[in-house]
Amino acid sequence: MALQPQLETATGKITADRALVRELDMNTVGVVSNIMGQTVALDWHLDTVDELLRNFSDINSSVETTGNFTSMERHTLFQVVARNNSLFIEMVGKMGIKDRSDTAWHLSQYEGLHEGMRKEFDLDERFRHIEFKLNLIQQNAKFFLEVMHAQKSNTLEWVIIVLISFECVLMVMDMSGWGSKLLGI
Repeated sequence: MALQPQLETATGKITADRALVRELDMNTVGVVSNIMGQTVALDWHLDTVDELLRNFSDINSSVETTGNFTSMERHTLFQVVARNNSLFIEMVGKMGIKDRSDTAWHLSQYEGLHEGMRKEFDLDERFRHIEFKLNLIQQNAKFFLEVMHAQKSNTLEWVIIVLISFECVLMVMDMSGWGSKLLGI
């Protein structure tokens, strides 16, 4: 950031390597620090999302090879889903990545500085890139969760069939008189 008192606008001018401002006041520092904080946070979130994608890729490879989930892969899948949801909440809620700075909102002369820095640091495009990756994880996770649900439903259906069959056998044995002889009832 560089001071240039001869600037015509209070909002400053954004170049490829610096932000030029007419005066350095708390509002200017607030707008600049807000954007800088968001860009650093986006970098961290991108690294985290890339790690989640690697974890998910490992799960995909294992399922592709074996055709089944291990209990560890189920656990990892649930962790990936939870972390995916947390990242969305952090970026939109806590970081306010889609929100305008309070200073730029209340004092229109700082709007140009805020928007110029957002464009220079490509915050919207970087957010869309992370959002795309998170949505990809979410869609794949949804598929795997549906498969796991179907597998569990099939298992429960077989348990019910076995129990009903067992009950039918007991009923036939009881009606035929064999039940009291075999079971001593």
